[in-house]
Amino acid sequence: MAEVVSTVRMAVLGARGRMGARCLALGAEDPGLDPVLGLVRPGGAADRGADGSGPLLASAWPDGVAADVLVDFAQPDAMAQACGLAREHGLAWVCGTTGLSDAQRGLLDEAAADVPVLWASNFSAVVQVLFALAEQATRLLGDGYDPEIVEAHHRFKRDAPSGTALELARRVCAASGRDFDRDVQVDRQGDDLRKPGQLTIQSQRFGDTPGEHTLTLGGVGERLEVRHQATSRDSYVVGALRAAKWLAGKPAGRYEMAQVLGID
Repeated sequence: MAEVVSTVRMAVLGARGRMGARCLALGAEDPGLDPVLGLVRPGGAADRGADGSGPLLASAWPDGVAADVLVDFAQPDAMAQACGLAREHGLAWVCGTTGLSDAQRGLLDEAAADVPVLWASNFSAVVQVLFALAEQATRLLGDGYDPEIVEAHHRFKRDAPSGTALELARRVCAASGRDFDRDVQVDRQGDDLRKPGQLTIQSQRFGDTPGEHTLTLGGVGERLEVRHQATSRDSYVVGALRAAKWLAGKPAGRYEMAQVLGID
């Protein structure tokens, strides 16, 4: 039976990154969360922020610190560290790292044998609805409508296509009977005519764009577009914190954001 956790003690890996820092800031404003630790890259000095308050920031797990959940927005090369921390300290693991290799994805399953694990390409509630709508629209329209995905992010994003775009493509493929490895193509150029059943993903990188994803289902004489546009990264952070509170105390295993939101 799942343990009921009232106030969830949260540790954040990648605490000085864009997402990690916001997790600590917004977590401190959430009465259901207690941010106790922010983990930074080795070499970072341990402190409690400029005014001496807030969660401890450290490059390694300090003695005497206990937490219920690890929220992880670090780079892919920190996946082994995150997996080890979750298993060693019995932490629910909420992971939003994208651009993972097959081996790094395997660490999620390894940890799930011991602790609850929730990985999502995107924690936004609206993006989760986007996935559900994309699946439904693809099934309802059936053959004859060509799927195309365009995603845009800020100039500093390391992976392309985005994890959200790839997940959107997987959902469309599953709903239409396409084979992801065979039918999904990244970008298009030159004398490259569309092949039957193909799905193309195009990536744009500019400015400080938090994230945009558009699925077009184009037929003869008409098209349907399903689009999500983020205006702040806080929408992703709010979803991750919601997942953290939901996941804490769950039995070991893999979980999905749709379960957090109650989306069938």
